Amino acid sequence: MEQLLHASAIILSQLLEAATLVLLAVGALLATKNLLVGAFTGASASALSLSVWQGMSRWLMVGLEFMLAADLVSTVVAPTWDELGRLATIAAIRTLLGFFLGRDLELARRISLETEEAAGASRRRPS
Repeated sequence: MEQLLHASAIILSQLLEAATLVLLAVGALLATKNLLVGAFTGASASALSLSVWQGMSRWLMVGLEFMLAADLVSTVVAPTWDELGRLATIAAIRTLLGFFLGRDLELARRISLETEEAAGASRRRPS
């Protein structure tokens, strides 16, 4: 029974790691596409870079979640000190990245909303 559980955990961990790679690749491809489309449509550099950064950051966060899940699954069955150390390191990195990326994404969202509101207010004012 323990061998079956261990084999299942290894397979699930590998599937989660593969999903992580797919998510990161999709995020990078979409960011590249958005960058190229924005550059060819004449979007402002600041708006374009913010948009691309926000999109890539979201994909990175999801990928980190899958990576952490993969390490959790592989550590659950028969944890060694090496695996526990790796899990703790990844969890700490993911937590720090998540905190700072989340904070930055929220700030960028607020700035974007304020910019849209200011643009809308200037359009409503009579000239």
